[in-house]
Amino acid sequence: MSGALALWVALIALGLSGILSTLVHAMSRATRVGVDQAVARVGKQALQRRIEAIMGDEDYHLAALALPRVILNLIVVVSLILWIAEARQSPTPEFVDRLIAVIVGGFMIWLIGMIIPLSVAEHAAERTVVTWSWLIRGLGIALSPLRPVLRFVMEVVRRLAGETRASGAQALEAELLSVVEEGEREGQIDETARDMIEAVVEFRSTTVEQIMTPRTEMTALAYSDDLETIKQFVRQAGHSRVPVYEENLDHIVGVLYLKDLLRWIVEHGSGNGEAFSLKAVLRPATFVPETKTVRELLSDLLAAKVHIAIVADEYGGTSGLVTIEDIVEEIFGEIQDEYEPEEEGPAPIVLDLESRSAEIDARMEIDDANDGLEPLGIELPSDGDYDTVGGFVVVTLGRIPEPGEAFTREDVQVTVLEAEPTRVTRVRVQRIDPDHVEPSEQAEHAVQ
Repeated sequence: MSGALALWVALIALGLSGILSTLVHAMSRATRVGVDQAVARVGKQALQRRIEAIMGDEDYHLAALALPRVILNLIVVVSLILWIAEARQSPTPEFVDRLIAVIVGGFMIWLIGMIIPLSVAEHAAERTVVTWSWLIRGLGIALSPLRPVLRFVMEVVRRLAGETRASGAQALEAELLSVVEEGEREGQIDETARDMIEAVVEFRSTTVEQIMTPRTEMTALAYSDDLETIKQFVRQAGHSRVPVYEENLDHIVGVLYLKDLLRWIVEHGSGNGEAFSLKAVLRPATFVPETKTVRELLSDLLAAKVHIAIVADEYGGTSGLVTIEDIVEEIFGEIQDEYEPEEEGPAPIVLDLESRSAEIDARMEIDDANDGLEPLGIELPSDGDYDTVGGFVVVTLGRIPEPGEAFTREDVQVTVLEAEPTRVTRVRVQRIDPDHVEPSEQAEHAVQ
């Protein structure tokens, strides 16, 4: 091969390698939403089918782009060696020519195959993928005989890396959450909007147990209560729908709607002599398991046209209750209507940055508490058989503690501030220096 031809081969191979490198970086940075919007602007069915094939098997198409890119980079280096060997007339050792070719080729590949593609992908990832989709799909089809080999290699690497395969929905959720976090860092999304978006994304996996009012906080009527007792209860509780039980809360026999009670009073409370019967105004109760997702629950409640459901545990007992308002609050946060009294008492979590401590309502979910404790650099263990901060304390100690008891877990000291005979209600957590930790008997018990 002549020196001029070798140089031309090197330049052409370098240009093609740069194009493939640009496509690889563009595919890695492009979002599915952005690609779909770019396709919608073009409006061609053939393009849409091509994009669906590419994005539906993105890993394979990335590998299909990478293989010819490696071959082209090798062609660049070899062609430069041949060109430099002929262009240099001085009698120098052959390894010098090769070294110069490697240095020059490496610099050109770095510039044209890395820096420029990264810049293009940063500013026009989706448009690049759509414009060059014919080349991406064409290479994918051309290398389809190698698909089993590429898939095998990718699967081996994935397992060696310890990663689990994410479904399409999970991958989309992870991508959306990463975009939201980036938007918050750049100031484009505020914290409230971020919380709402994250709640909607996690809606699919949030269970009824996570949002329900627990059994210990339920208010309910006994089936044997008379009309005056019910009136007094309604005035104090302020709820428009109330569960009714027989014997105990594990035997819910129905739900009393306040409007049904008012209708009965209007129709029969004028002295016509008819005795009040709670059975006559009860509606059937809707029961749901703790493990049902919030999304499924919302669909069921809307289909049944009810606003409240009783949550049953695995043994058939009552675990709590859940309402449509609980579902809405899961997305938008706490909603307080004009009939709901102002909440009294301390906030669920109160930070003291100076002492690196915080007071926490023990009913808080562990994950929510950890989110609030981020400014202190504190993270409570969340992998145990518990859901709340109070559950963490009880499981760690193996019993319900007395107020004032404390224990140390790693670099966090936990002090029980308030407790009832059946549960912990408020605790203080404080970040301490690990070098000065003297584990208490409780902490040692927890580690064993």
